[in-house]
Amino acid sequence: MVDNKSAISLSKNPVFHGRSKHIDTKFHFLRDLVSQGRVELLHCPTEIQKADIFTKALRQSRFEQLRDLLGVISFN
Repeated sequence: MVDNKSAISLSKNPVFHGRSKHIDTKFHFLRDLVSQGRVELLHCPTEIQKADIFTKALRQSRFEQLRDLLGVISFN
């Protein structure tokens, strides 16, 4: 699940290839999997994007919200 609609569009539309040559090999691998129907990318609103807890600096309230979504409990 991806919270970036542009990334999803880019993976489905090879017309953008000329503008995306600098993108990592990982992206091209995913684009190939999408075109083969082996992977489906779905939009995930930022509000429920659990991966943000691992990739972004967050305010305490947002951290706690995502922590709860992951099912992790606090020992405080």
